[in-house]
Amino acid sequence: MTDLAALEKAFRPTTKLVWIETPTNPMLKIIDIETVTRLARAKRGAEVNVLVDNTFASPYLQSPIEFGVDIVLHSLSKYIGGHSDVIGGALVVRDKALYE
Repeated sequence: MTDLAALEKAFRPTTKLVWIETPTNPMLKIIDIETVTRLARAKRGAEVNVLVDNTFASPYLQSPIEFGVDIVLHSLSKYIGGHSDVIGGALVVRDKALYE
């Protein structure tokens, strides 16, 4: 995801989702969410959704929806729950049509 030329080459006519994890696990690399989202839109337009796994950053530190992504994934068991006493996850979506 840090090599945008390689990312661009990875797109296929059948690409439906771009999955970003930032910071990455376990290397904690930072991916430019806005740039990757723009690239996805340029390659596939509305035909592709962009998802960010926001587990490490949590909603406290990062709001990927603000960068144009369609779906944000949170592992509620890790940094939101904090105690690993619950198992859960959440998907936050940009628009109602995607939600439905």
